[in-house]
Amino acid sequence: MKPIFAEKEDLNRLLEWCSDAPEYHKKLSQYLEGHDDATVVIVEEEHEIIAIALLKVQETEKKGYIWIYSKNRNLQSHPDLIQFSLNWLRKKGAKEYTVI
Repeated sequence: MKPIFAEKEDLNRLLEWCSDAPEYHKKLSQYLEGHDDATVVIVEEEHEIIAIALLKVQETEKKGYIWIYSKNRNLQSHPDLIQFSLNWLRKKGAKEYTVI
């Protein structure tokens, strides 16, 4: 169970997986468009998605945001997912973080 960055090719699979979470469903394509200030992280187990995180950094305010979605409550604060996400936000210049 290791977090990885999603690619554009993952979009259809991600949309299907989070079809019951419309707030994530709407944002996925925006976050996968290749902008420097946003990305999507996938956590898989045996080739099945078990959690996603939408990451966004506001460079001017030096703030980062992590929106985590998982169908399993235990994974919404999984340390590997949080650490992986925080590392990316720090690389992008975020000094403050909010996990939603």
